[in-house]
Amino acid sequence: MAVRVLSTGAAESGQPVIAAALSWSWRSAAVDPLTGEVSVDPRDMGPDQADLAALEHALRLAELRRSKVVAVTAGPPAADTMLRDALRRHYGAPDLVLCGDHTAEAGAGSFPAFLAAELGAQQVLGVVRIEPGGDGPLRVVRRLDGGRREVLRITGPAVVSVEAAGVRLRRAGLPAMLGGLAAPVPVTHATAVIRAARVQTLAVHPYRPRPRELAGPVGGTTSRLHELTGALAERTPPTVLGPLSPGVAAEELLGYLRRHGYLEDGKA
Repeated sequence: MAVRVLSTGAAESGQPVIAAALSWSWRSAAVDPLTGEVSVDPRDMGPDQADLAALEHALRLAELRRSKVVAVTAGPPAADTMLRDALRRHYGAPDLVLCGDHTAEAGAGSFPAFLAAELGAQQVLGVVRIEPGGDGPLRVVRRLDGGRREVLRITGPAVVSVEAAGVRLRRAGLPAMLGGLAAPVPVTHATAVIRAARVQTLAVHPYRPRPRELAGPVGGTTSRLHELTGALAERTPPTVLGPLSPGVAAEELLGYLRRHGYLEDGKA
């Protein structure tokens, strides 16, 4: 995994630069129910619609404010195709970073906030509309809970995450698309990588108890319905316990799981 940047040419002195941070993620994944192994289709990798909307916003702002745009991502060599699709003749040090609010694999949406903290910039998250205006502060509209909106003015370097709301990335012309196929993609490798401790697997077992074999219903229609639905079966009423100490509460929970077959005796 490395940071990859695509650009052609350099920005003029003092010219503002907008960065489009694109994610390289999968749109769907399959999880093995027994081992928990996650597998993805390499052909299903790419940017999310919110990332493409962020790139389109960057291009629109660059045209109105005479700025330069650079597309950047952190990903494997296969991500170069995505960057070549975003190729435009802009580059420089970013004054504004635009990115999608969530990745395609339904992530937590925390990347924009972490990026803003790393850059020491303002953060504006969940933007649904950007109003460029003149050369003054950028005016944006955020989505709030309950159908409300918040209008903000951006006066300094900032990281803005946008939703894929009513904005679609433009199509590049055929000459630009063909010319971008051979464009070199500069790659920057991380100097230090902090590796987290691996999770130790204690046991592998089905998520739910295996189905039990039951005898078929017998008797007339009414008795079979009673047997299938358990309408006349004796049930254990709900039990409310508490307040309990953490240790006692854990024992009650483990006992319930053992009685219903989720845990074997002596195993937690």
